Amino acid sequence: MKDKFLIGELARIFNTTTETLRHYDKMNLLNPEKNADNNYRYYDIGSMFKLSRILFLKTLGISLSDIEDYMNNKKADRLLFMLKKKNQDLEMEIQKLTNLKHKIDSKLELFEHAKTKLGKITVETIDQRQGIFLKTIGVDDSQELKEIFKRNENYLKFSSWLVEGQVFTSLPKEDMENGVFNQFRYFIEVNPLDSQAPTAPIILPKNDYACMTVIGPYTDLVKHYKTLVDWIDTSGYSIVGDSIENNIVDSDYSDSADEFITELQIPIRRVN
Repeated sequence: MKDKFLIGELARIFNTTTETLRHYDKMNLLNPEKNADNNYRYYDIGSMFKLSRILFLKTLGISLSDIEDYMNNKKADRLLFMLKKKNQDLEMEIQKLTNLKHKIDSKLELFEHAKTKLGKITVETIDQRQGIFLKTIGVDDSQELKEIFKRNENYLKFSSWLVEGQVFTSLPKEDMENGVFNQFRYFIEVNPLDSQAPTAPIILPKNDYACMTVIGPYTDLVKHYKTLVDWIDTSGYSIVGDSIENNIVDSDYSDSADEFITELQIPIRRVN
């Protein structure tokens, strides 16, 4: 038996376990010879080569069932097909991980950027956005509110709510001009248009915005809005559209209202 390996010897050589080799035996994937006298398992040199192929394919993430199917009908073109298929799967996984990293990087950048702007009023140019406003003002019935979101579910599939985890609310221009700062509605920013969307989205053109990032509970937003609107009036600007509230940290990200971070964005134009 000098030309054969005991199960423990083979396991050590390939840095695997005897339990793994016994599992392969049960699957008829790698069968040893068995000594009827002592019930020992013995593997020959060919088994060693076969195990190396099995473990190689396994490290590629190919399932044992696919490996078993291939080993029962080994052909070069089948191997080529299996490797190409796995390569395509890996490309998709890499793209998925790249997108996830981009989302995390964007969220980190948003947090860090927000911290540097806390309490400051700035004028920033924001690129064109498209989306819809959900008119929930005066809607007290939860069933009616549910129906509003259901009617616009096609937008949500492509929205920043889902893609970036960013929820936006809004105040109408007329309310801000009249000093009403507590009747918000939702804004769903959408990315590529869905052909099945119920209505065409609203285009928010590229524009200058008076921006202010604040920290604290929602109840403080009224005073922050008043501060921002007063600054617009005294700085030679006029309000030209509805506000956008970027809820960077809200009740779904923190249990403490003192940690809520909101960026107020009001579109403005210089008064001649």
